[in-house]
Amino acid sequence: MNFSNLLMMYQEQGGSPDSDDDGSKLSMLPHLADLVSYSIQKVIGFAKMIPGFRELTAEDQIALLKSSAIEVIMLRSNQSFNLEDMSWSCGGPDFKYCVNDVTKAGHTLELLEPLVKFQVGLKKLNLHEEEHVLLMAICLLSPDRPGVQDHGRIETLQDHLSETLQAYIQLHHPGGRLVYAKMIQKLADLRSLNEEHSKQYRSLSFQPEHSMQLTPLVLEVFGSEVS
Repeated sequence: MNFSNLLMMYQEQGGSPDSDDDGSKLSMLPHLADLVSYSIQKVIGFAKMIPGFRELTAEDQIALLKSSAIEVIMLRSNQSFNLEDMSWSCGGPDFKYCVNDVTKAGHTLELLEPLVKFQVGLKKLNLHEEEHVLLMAICLLSPDRPGVQDHGRIETLQDHLSETLQAYIQLHHPGGRLVYAKMIQKLADLRSLNEEHSKQYRSLSFQPEHSMQLTPLVLEVFGSEVS
């Protein structure tokens, strides 16, 4: 399966939203909501690049995006994660976000501790960008997502991506037989992180003074259950 166009278009997506110098004076929730909203837009754009995604029904596209968005965002953010100080850089070295910043946006250590552990483990795999892109696509095209109707078609698309990833690993990681297994384990870890994120989001969004600070896109993607 040729995914060169997917990789090229993903690379062209780079950049991040402008940071607000006044944000330090306010709660981190509005700022983080803007960052997440921006990231959701990137996930949507990325999904449209994946071969076969646009041919799925609108219902399946929406179901896949809603249920996988936070996982793909977590995968995507690993590229900006710094092992030295356990922070995320957004748009340059002057704009860094640490665990403490995220707690100021309403999330607790029940989510953040395993999230940082996940980021560290994934970073230490030293994935090539090609592997990172394929892993995000495999994550997004999971046939067992809630609300998905055409399981068979989505499974076929995911299988093609998995075969491409395995072929790439065999070619570029001689003797690295466990690399693929470790990558797939990261997808399992993401499911647990997704579940905890959903719990914390619901708790946060039930409070009007907090939900009014979330963007419409965040409310749309995270605020309604897929059945």
